Amino acid sequence: MRHLATTLMLGLILASFFPNAAAAQARTDVIWARDVEGAVMTLDGLMDEAAWGQAESLPLQWNLNLGEPGSGQKIEGDPALAEPTDPNDGTLYVLRDGNTLWLAVAVNDKSIGGGRGLNAGNWWFDGLIMSLKDRSRFDPDPAANNYFANGDNAEFIYSWWNPADTLDGGLPIPGIAPRPFGTYGVGFPEGNDGPSRTPEDIEIWDAVTTVDGTVNEINDDDVGYLMEMRIDLAALGYDMTQPGGDRVGWNIALQDADYLWPRSADFFVSRVWWQNQWANNFNHGVAYIAGGPDVTLTSGAVPDVAPDYLITNGEGFADPVIDGSLDDDVWGALSAPNATLKYRDFDAIQVPGLGDYSVSYFRPDLNGAEPDPPVLDPSLASFYLFFKGNFLYVGVDVEDQAIAGLSGEGGDGFRLTISHRDSVRTDGTLFPFQFIFNVDSTGAVRLSGDAATLAAQDPTSLSAAAAVKGASTPADPTDVDEGYQVEIQLDLTKTLGYPDGRGDGLIWLTANFFDGDYFEDPANDYTYRLWYGRERAEGAGPWGFMDPNAPVGTAVEGPAEVPARIALLGNYPNPFNPSTTLRFALPQAGEVTLQVFDLLGRRVATMALGARAAGLNEARFDAAGLASGLYVYRLEVKDLLTGALRSDAAGRMVLVK
Repeated sequence: MRHLATTLMLGLILASFFPNAAAAQARTDVIWARDVEGAVMTLDGLMDEAAWGQAESLPLQWNLNLGEPGSGQKIEGDPALAEPTDPNDGTLYVLRDGNTLWLAVAVNDKSIGGGRGLNAGNWWFDGLIMSLKDRSRFDPDPAANNYFANGDNAEFIYSWWNPADTLDGGLPIPGIAPRPFGTYGVGFPEGNDGPSRTPEDIEIWDAVTTVDGTVNEINDDDVGYLMEMRIDLAALGYDMTQPGGDRVGWNIALQDADYLWPRSADFFVSRVWWQNQWANNFNHGVAYIAGGPDVTLTSGAVPDVAPDYLITNGEGFADPVIDGSLDDDVWGALSAPNATLKYRDFDAIQVPGLGDYSVSYFRPDLNGAEPDPPVLDPSLASFYLFFKGNFLYVGVDVEDQAIAGLSGEGGDGFRLTISHRDSVRTDGTLFPFQFIFNVDSTGAVRLSGDAATLAAQDPTSLSAAAAVKGASTPADPTDVDEGYQVEIQLDLTKTLGYPDGRGDGLIWLTANFFDGDYFEDPANDYTYRLWYGRERAEGAGPWGFMDPNAPVGTAVEGPAEVPARIALLGNYPNPFNPSTTLRFALPQAGEVTLQVFDLLGRRVATMALGARAAGLNEARFDAAGLASGLYVYRLEVKDLLTGALRSDAAGRMVLVK
């Protein structure tokens, strides 16, 4: 495959927020926030502005399926009834005033209220549960062993989740108003009020409700309620006024608690949701609130939004030989990887959907060291996809200088989580299958999870092979490996419930990359896993589309002169004695420092290479004072003006005297 292992053109097939590819399949999990074009909006819980009549809307109703992949419903607690006597019945409306998001929900409800009293369960209330990806809350702690990269999920709960009063039964008082809980609301109560909201919280998020009826009383006279709220998207890191607009990763659930005050025979607590039911994560899916300067009250129909990425059609190429080597013509003709993952390297990370805002990692504690040993060799994994007929092909190219040869999450490999198209949970959401592939100590692929189960049931349903690159020797900590490749063929009809011809061609696929590095001194061992979207069976899978009208493209002809990230281009000679020349490429000018470590993790040399220009560079390293052995080198690049660390990269070299 031409230049696959070293390609630096890491752009996705659909890299923009609103792709203009020729995909015929539009997304169904997007709601547009039309700009009100200067109309005055008042937060009063009345929805009496004319703009609301032109807003995009979404029904939130019991037994109404809002479509794949993550909408659903559930019963909370243990009601005796199988179905609600007064089912969830609401409609959401969405508008925008610049970067101020306006949301309103009109709910028909015969029994309004909720609480956390003696007779109330944890989620027994009426109101809204939402999660928004908050780009403003990004604190990349280098010492953290588990965090969400480039942003966090902000919780927005606006509901009658109120503490109890002192009346008999310990129930919330009639007529009490709902409250905002979560990131910019009050703290979550443990029977009493949590911390108060700050003025800054209120500036970011505020809400008002009007009720037609009486809260927290048993009667048949309640009609419903209106909730109106505004959210400052700019404060959360978004800009819908920029050319091309923006989109917010988001979900919403409508909670309904009926006949709780006091509990009667008609008691029922239920929840319906769009894409996900929780406020602190995206367990099932993620919807988008989209906005742009050209989508207004008077702009006409809202535009379609294409899936997050395309999987191209390999019909014009011969079937690849599943031997692990990505050297078939079809692999060489792919224009770019569909996703790339590298530990803490946000220049190298390229994933579909929410992008690096959906990337997370976890480092287990292997030896109790304080602090954890540094990750000296963060591997780069590039994932390539195409389809042909009923088969999905996945090629994974990994640059790894220390192939562990172990199985499971402590070794080297990856997990593909793909939604099954004909298997659903009891709540109606798609069931995910998990295909796990490791490179073992012999360099062969080892299957586990659903990959092993399905391959054992029917060998024609799944084929996979691995091949190490160059002279790599897995499970040998004393050499410098080049990495490995894995080649996979999945029969979509036998493994993931697709009809013949792939049906609508939609697919929800995420990757979890495993990398374990083990040294002669176990105190320096580490392992990590890095994923986007869902970590395991739960989480948001970006939308993919297997487009029959998009043929596999032309080959990438190798690295650009100015790459998108630091590129280590090796050292020569290697092995060396006593000096070698390191070659590397920089995406932009910076102050470069070379650090060299032995296999015990000790720093044995530091060289200030000074200011280096963007593009190709070289540096000579003299190891005359060092003993023979394997050494790890790290290049750090800092901003020329501020001195802030921009990025780094690590490689290996062998000194032989």
